[in-house]
Amino acid sequence: MKCYVLSGIAKGIIEDIIRRNIRTIELRSAHNVATALRVNLGDCVFLTYSKIRDLDRGVSGVIAEVSGKEVVQQSMFYSSPHYIEESEMAVVRLRLNPKGVGRIIQIKTGGLLEAIEAEVVEVTHFTAW
Repeated sequence: MKCYVLSGIAKGIIEDIIRRNIRTIELRSAHNVATALRVNLGDCVFLTYSKIRDLDRGVSGVIAEVSGKEVVQQSMFYSSPHYIEESEMAVVRLRLNPKGVGRIIQIKTGGLLEAIEAEVVEVTHFTAW
């Protein structure tokens, strides 16, 4: 199945999603935000703790369905006695319903700030690799 790939997700967060302790994740990294902006409700996402440079065939993670999406802008202010600096960032919140565990069969990456997609297969206890 085709899934959008969200990489560099903390292992603890992935475990909480599997246990359904949390349902919504907030994405701030540029490559994950770029991918999440392309995601629509009902789409499949693949969450993995592997970093973007390590994505390849055989990487494991969690397959989830997107049931909600929210895009917000956040501003951060830094100040010192001599100046004030403001920065803004786009944050995407995705509400997820976990479907199972999977592995990447084939990865498709584009250029800078393009969505990362992969062909993913769901793994059961009886699937040999």
